[in-house]
Amino acid sequence: MASEAATILKHGWMFMLANVVNRAAGLLLLPLYTKLLAPAEFGVYALVVVVSDLLAVMLMIGMNNAFTAVYFEHADEDGRRRVVSTCLLALIASSVAMFALAYPAGVGASWAMFGTPDHAAVMAVALGSVALTTLFELALAYYRVQKRSGLCLAVSLAKVVALLGFNLLFLWALNLGVAGIFLANGASFALLALLLMVAILKQTGVSFSWPVLKRVALLGMPYAPQSLLDIANNFVSRWLLNILLSTAAVGLFAFGMRLSQILYMFLTASFLQIWSVSRLESQHAAVDHEQADFVFHLFVVLLTGAGLGLALTAPEILWLIASDDYTPVLSCMPFLVLAYVLHGVRMNSEVAILKAKRVGVLPWISAASLAVGTALAVVLVWRWGLLGAALANLGREVFQIVVTETVRRRLCRDEIPLNAARIGWILAPAAVAYAAGWYLFGTEVDPRMTAEKVLLTLAFLVAAIFGPGIGPAGRATLVKLLPGNLRRAPSSAS
Repeated sequence: MASEAATILKHGWMFMLANVVNRAAGLLLLPLYTKLLAPAEFGVYALVVVVSDLLAVMLMIGMNNAFTAVYFEHADEDGRRRVVSTCLLALIASSVAMFALAYPAGVGASWAMFGTPDHAAVMAVALGSVALTTLFELALAYYRVQKRSGLCLAVSLAKVVALLGFNLLFLWALNLGVAGIFLANGASFALLALLLMVAILKQTGVSFSWPVLKRVALLGMPYAPQSLLDIANNFVSRWLLNILLSTAAVGLFAFGMRLSQILYMFLTASFLQIWSVSRLESQHAAVDHEQADFVFHLFVVLLTGAGLGLALTAPEILWLIASDDYTPVLSCMPFLVLAYVLHGVRMNSEVAILKAKRVGVLPWISAASLAVGTALAVVLVWRWGLLGAALANLGREVFQIVVTETVRRRLCRDEIPLNAARIGWILAPAAVAYAAGWYLFGTEVDPRMTAEKVLLTLAFLVAAIFGPGIGPAGRATLVKLLPGNLRRAPSSAS
């Protein structure tokens, strides 16, 4: 029976749909941003986002990851409700404090980032909106641990509608520029967070436990420096481009990263939402490692196929959503896409480390990656500019996945280790397909060529599924997971 794999996939596709919808606003709004903002303005937006990401990490202190682990540590419903209420109340208190400090923090951040207070108001609005975003994300984390995928989808739809409406108002109608983006975010999440907080606390009751908060903080704290270091990794290349080239170069690189990030937003994040819950739940039940291994490699195939399609059709995407000013980013796209594919592979090792509750090693891995990534960025950005930043980003990801998996093998001996050969059998045909596509089509935009690129991507998927990456056992499991069998999988509340 393929029950465990079927259960993961059964809820996984719903969570994937919810996550796609949840992230769809960012994708739908990207053409608006690139049409109304010049590369230099988009560079300002990208640098402000880095600061707001840093704040989000400090507010959350790894709470989403720790919340899931602590939630499942409590077998009784009363204990779980207490975990939910405690985390929400703590985050509400942190958010209120952040609102009070938003403007002075914005002034300091503007001086630190741009050497001028001119962007202080934008920074303050961005920092204030982050506090509301964290409340929304924790609410979604609560619905995910309950496997209420249908509700996650409904909430995500509401988020898309709110973001699209407020962005059209502030950015397009009122022409507020970069500030309008963050005002739209703040207004959207203020509305949604308030409704979700009331609904969840009404269901769980209002209770607070210092031991629970201490446990969440203790388990989540290592994620804070890890996330800060990961953000610093992403910031280094942008900072060097700003110093050595221009803010417009930052905008081009950030645009390429945003396109590549589609892989994380729509696939990797969706997969992790059900994968991490399933792996943590497996601590208290019998585990079928072979089924879990199959699901992971099937995910890698789908992620790689999506990455290949994205890299091949980047000229068409650019033609559709951006001005010609963004064309120089095309040379970077295959390397940025590959980095996000490898990032998805690395997440499997990080989930295993979380399951073993040895997350204290993760900041050290990120620190080492920051050192390597910075060294690569200094050399490669100086030598090749925008392309060098993309290569440095890829090199850092390769280093980080190797180190993370090495540590995972030492700490999690009961888990199946990452099989580099099987991953290679998935990535190699994708590389061949991309090289063939680049040779045949280049950067030309033509409907016939676009159709051929899609066929080339589908050919890769067929080759990967019937290749050594999935293997005979995986294909046998896949047959068992045809729609008729999947419907008979164990169901949960939605």
